[in-house]
Amino acid sequence: MKKKEYNWSAAACTPKNYPAEIFSGHLMLSDKPKSGYIYMPFDEVIDSYNLGDNTNSTSDRAIGLVPKILDITWMSYTENKSYSGIFKLDSDKIEELMINGNETPFWDVETKKVNTYKNYLSVVNAGLFPGGMVVLYVFSPSNMTIVGKYQAHEDKDVDWGRAHEIMKDKEGRDKVVSVMTKDLPQEIKDQIAQGSIPFGYWEKLFKEYNLNPLVKAEDKVETIKINYINGEFESVFLSLNGNMMPIKKRAIPRKINIVWHDINDRRMESDVFFDEKKSMALFEQLKPNEGIKFIIEIDRNTKPRETTGISIKLKIASGEVDFKDAILSQESFTKPIPY
Repeated sequence: MKKKEYNWSAAACTPKNYPAEIFSGHLMLSDKPKSGYIYMPFDEVIDSYNLGDNTNSTSDRAIGLVPKILDITWMSYTENKSYSGIFKLDSDKIEELMINGNETPFWDVETKKVNTYKNYLSVVNAGLFPGGMVVLYVFSPSNMTIVGKYQAHEDKDVDWGRAHEIMKDKEGRDKVVSVMTKDLPQEIKDQIAQGSIPFGYWEKLFKEYNLNPLVKAEDKVETIKINYINGEFESVFLSLNGNMMPIKKRAIPRKINIVWHDINDRRMESDVFFDEKKSMALFEQLKPNEGIKFIIEIDRNTKPRETTGISIKLKIASGEVDFKDAILSQESFTKPIPY
């Protein structure tokens, strides 16, 4: 029998500027009474910079067991509402992502060569959205993968006074909510005042496309890490797998990090950030199920600290779409070692 070496901790995240707090949360290790569990991070405000962030996490770890059930209650501060849900998880899918570990490359200082090792560390991350949607992610050093989406119900019976004395009555809860939302961007405060929180917007983040990232062989690309607007990411070590990108459906990219070689064979690293709404607008012009080549073009004369040099275009059957207007910023640096 294969030894189960994997281990994981728990985390939670939110869309940026939509803070939440967990009142009670457990990832149960079985569906039996008195099951073991891992705590979700509670008694702290969760306001992630990006979906999928593991910033709010616990120190508890489970070894060789996967979570079977998520039992969670939390406060959505922008709505001043609590939500609760008990969700049966796809434990087979979760174990499939964990059990084989993660082939992780590293630069061996002694041999001065690239080597690899198996990393069995994971994080199970619950994304908490206004309206009660819950998205469950599994993190590894090379990937963040969505394993389930669920819908919680509004819960008006949560005794928040047990967590914070000031929140024992409605007046106290309202004061805390006011403090938690007073420094949010004006756009979000207007949504709160007008009752116009864009619940349907987040569903659009999870739309996937037949998207195939492509680079040129002469650019000597070693790695590509792509973060997606749905909170997932993938790292592809092209120099270790025959320059092949996995063929699969993908969400819209939010950021790419790419390691390549310039005309003098100097190793370079570039970060390119995309505007979420402009990117979505460009993809919405494309036909459903259309094959899309996400072509990454590199000017190999690009120098360190330059903020140009990487261009993106979408190639479809009917032509090309320039992605220039969706690029928010970019910068390139020298990179002495591959990893």
